[in-house]
Amino acid sequence: MRQRRLLRVTSLSFSAKKFHFPNDVVTIVPKRSDQDSLPPPGYLNISETNLRAGLRFPPPAELIEILWRSGVNLSQFSFREMSVTVGLTALFRDRGATLTPEHLSRMGRFTSDTHGRVTFRSKWLDLHTRDPSKNWANIFFFVKNDWGLLEKWGNMKDLPAPLYVQEEDIMRILKVPDIEHLLFEVRQMSRYIEEEFLFKVGLSFHAGRSDARALKLTSKVPEPPAPTSKVAPKRPKRGEDPHVLKKKRLEGTVTNTDKALPDSSPTKLHILEEVLNHQCIGRHKAGDFADQHQIDMAEARTTITQLLKDQKASKEKIASLKERDKRSQTLIAEKEATLSGSEPSKVIEDFKKSIAFKTIIQDHVQEARDHIYDIEVKALE
Repeated sequence: MRQRRLLRVTSLSFSAKKFHFPNDVVTIVPKRSDQDSLPPPGYLNISETNLRAGLRFPPPAELIEILWRSGVNLSQFSFREMSVTVGLTALFRDRGATLTPEHLSRMGRFTSDTHGRVTFRSKWLDLHTRDPSKNWANIFFFVKNDWGLLEKWGNMKDLPAPLYVQEEDIMRILKVPDIEHLLFEVRQMSRYIEEEFLFKVGLSFHAGRSDARALKLTSKVPEPPAPTSKVAPKRPKRGEDPHVLKKKRLEGTVTNTDKALPDSSPTKLHILEEVLNHQCIGRHKAGDFADQHQIDMAEARTTITQLLKDQKASKEKIASLKERDKRSQTLIAEKEATLSGSEPSKVIEDFKKSIAFKTIIQDHVQEARDHIYDIEVKALE
């Protein structure tokens, strides 16, 4: 028992040194009775498989968000799932972007089996990953959960697949011109989880080589190798000297090369950076135009809503003016009834003919007409 625990302590020390644990990471050697799926409270189960797949401490924020949105434990990821997530995180960082659950859902889909183990299936990318040990998990230990991750195994939740993220958006973010270049980039995912690349993008605190600090961001998109066809050499004719035939073939090759255009071979074809930038600018302009169109539509809806409110207010104001006119007529009628002598009717008729009365009525009518005119002008605009 003591010898077995000593071996576990030695394995943990070797893993910490090999994969460069920070000094503030608290680890515990599991007992013989401990199970990998039931870590102690406040701790996470970490296997050497996760470390070989590119997991480093502290875990990247992109991985933490994906685990939270998926509702699964860190140990439920096998070598392939961990290497894909960490590799895509490193690729996005190398291209100056951030991997989100929405981006990942467009590049592939997480699923879980009956035991809760998570697998990754790509919809339109060819991802090659390989675990040298061929095991799900071998050596495991417990790490203190300082990142708020789920400690027990959980049920898999589907990542959101928004409509505003498409394949074209992924290619634009990663600065590749077409899907073939993107396939060529991600086909060998294992190169993105190497220690030097993880250190280059800030996922590891230690470099495997002394020259790792000299690495720079990837600026040029590598071209997929062009297919080359091999043509069998012609047999020399009977009686013809093979040395003479070889000399003629060399002379013909030089002549054809001189006639050919420079850099016409598919292996020498490179897409200029200006062309890529032009395509990206065009897509940016299209995106800006769509955003501006949405803003204009929102402003138009706001204007129509305001016009409807103004129209309603004008109707209410006209009704109020009518009510005031009605009350005025009632008041005049009451005055006429009160002044029933010989002169009152004459006084009222003189008041109706007076300039003051006409001015009051014309002001009310003109105010109502101006308000209606303003509403009609706004509606036409």
